Amino acid sequence: MSTETQTRQKTSISGIRKKPFAVPPVKVACLSCRSSRIRCDGKEPCSGCNHRGKECVYVQSRRGGARVPRSKRQDNEKADYVKIAQECFDESVPTMVKPGAGLTQLDLSLDNTDNLFDSIFTAAPLPQPIELDETPRAAGSVRRYHCDGDILDAYYIWLHPFFPILPPSEATHPKDNPQLWFPESSACTFEPRSPASLAISAILALIPHPEEGAPFSEESIKARREAAHHFAKRTIESIESDSEMPDSSISPAQALVNGYSHISRPAFHSRVPVGLESVIALSILSVYEYAQRGNITKMRDRASQALMMAMNLSLHDRGTELNGFAEARRRIWWMTYICVCQASIVSSAPPAIPLFDSRFTTSFPQASDPEAWPFFIKSQQTILLATQFVSAVGRAVDGREDWTDVPTRMQELHNTIEPLIAQANTWTDIKPVSTDPEAMIAYSLKQMSKIKLNSARIKLHRYSAFFDIPVFSEKHCDLKKSEPFLPPSSSSTTSDPLDTTALTNSPSPQSCSCSSSSSLPLQLPTLTSSSVSPPNSTSSASTMTEYFHPFPFSSHDSSRLCLNSALAIAAAFSVLPLPSATGPLLPRTMPSFACCAMQSAYALLMVYHRTWVLCHQQEQEDGREKAEQLLDRCEAGLRAILEALGNYSVAFEALGGMRDQIQAAVDCLRLGDEV
Repeated sequence: MSTETQTRQKTSISGIRKKPFAVPPVKVACLSCRSSRIRCDGKEPCSGCNHRGKECVYVQSRRGGARVPRSKRQDNEKADYVKIAQECFDESVPTMVKPGAGLTQLDLSLDNTDNLFDSIFTAAPLPQPIELDETPRAAGSVRRYHCDGDILDAYYIWLHPFFPILPPSEATHPKDNPQLWFPESSACTFEPRSPASLAISAILALIPHPEEGAPFSEESIKARREAAHHFAKRTIESIESDSEMPDSSISPAQALVNGYSHISRPAFHSRVPVGLESVIALSILSVYEYAQRGNITKMRDRASQALMMAMNLSLHDRGTELNGFAEARRRIWWMTYICVCQASIVSSAPPAIPLFDSRFTTSFPQASDPEAWPFFIKSQQTILLATQFVSAVGRAVDGREDWTDVPTRMQELHNTIEPLIAQANTWTDIKPVSTDPEAMIAYSLKQMSKIKLNSARIKLHRYSAFFDIPVFSEKHCDLKKSEPFLPPSSSSTTSDPLDTTALTNSPSPQSCSCSSSSSLPLQLPTLTSSSVSPPNSTSSASTMTEYFHPFPFSSHDSSRLCLNSALAIAAAFSVLPLPSATGPLLPRTMPSFACCAMQSAYALLMVYHRTWVLCHQQEQEDGREKAEQLLDRCEAGLRAILEALGNYSVAFEALGGMRDQIQAAVDCLRLGDEV
């Protein structure tokens, strides 16, 4: 062993010799040095900031000092969590289409390498012990309520603004008073009996409790999912119980004579007959089956069962009755009608009832704005008609139906939709300042009407504009599923961007195959022959020119209308009211128009792609600037749609799939930008 090594060991053991160049740390480091984890000399400005040309700012350190009581620390932690969650949901989603968007810009300059190295290896202070808070954070909890009154108040806060199936609230300002319940460690303090109360509880259970410490953890999501499904099953049991007759088990012959059941429990709502609660529950469960469980078959079953019950109770032919239960009957009937139409829309199947049946004489519900309810119902009828048109075009494309009536049918429906959209465009997007909660309901209904009407326009013009070329890897609503795309082999000699027609994506950006070589066609073929049917979406662009354009609108005009409607849908989603509650997370509920978000995203993605291609082909500066402006608008619309679906997916898991499909397609475009 060398003499130098022996000396170093001795001095190290004795503790007499100190580290060379060691300088005691300053009491307070500036923010720049602290964030860069380098040593600060405490000067004003410090040497590091002066050398790098950065602003040197000092703040009081929170280390040391008096100990903070544990209860106060917990309050501070909760406040920090609330602040972070509010920032996540209040701020706009970062730009996601351009490369590198949303990433924090890191300081990777190398001018402080020596200081950084010294701070790590020679002057790094010993790590301070961290005191662990032994109090467990709330995780895996579920929102529960103490009584039917609390559940009713919560309905008016969380469900009523988006699904007003009950009459106006008797309370001026309902308050949300949820109980923090842990399925494995707490006993239930209250179990609802009313099917309406149980169905509402199923929706409320999906909303994270404001004191939930990890609302997006697997444990918490599973707890909410299981609790909601427990309430949904109990709802069906309660509906069966309400329709049960004691004589059926004791004296079936007597039950056949009596012919009706008697419900002995008290009513859930003072202005809703107890016999109508099952209709309310089934309508709510139809939305639950779709938005939370993704089960469209059960959605249709629940809505159809609610319709049968409503018509058996003659809710559809009440005319303009004016008794104390009239408003409840009106709202229950028309919201049940909305659910039946919605089930037909999302399943692309014929409705269970004629849309304009002469037997439906019940007047529209009352509202502070008399235009809101009739327009909302008319918009639902219109989007169902547009969905039926899409199905007819699909059958014509597949050769199961001819094209004879398609142009006339499209023109007539276009003439129906345009005046309605023009009327909706005259409405203000400013939320009402009135203290009347029903004024906010009317505002919400009008925004939902805008969404539905503009989605109907996209459905009507989608094939004419984009030839219905699929962009999503899974089938949603009436949008086609894209086929797996194999990039051209190295032996391929073609470089024409119009060679392929499928913009392909996958659920994860890592496996996305999109690139500039898999571009979509810039325009559709023009009319050449009425004797040949259009090709399917996988045909090449060179083959597509042999076919005709059977629509009364050009691809250019239809694309422009789809773009305008897509942006209008995004704008309406962004101004929909949030629940009037407190807490870090305020998800909207009862999303009966989620398919509209997919329609909007589809149109924006298609227009974005075409514009991106033209932008890169444009030689003039003015042309490129205009193309970039349009790209920015498409990006803003996609951000709004993703933000809306992200808000809904806080409570409804199935809608997270829609959000992920759009995000995957957006990531696919991002990869195309990077190529």
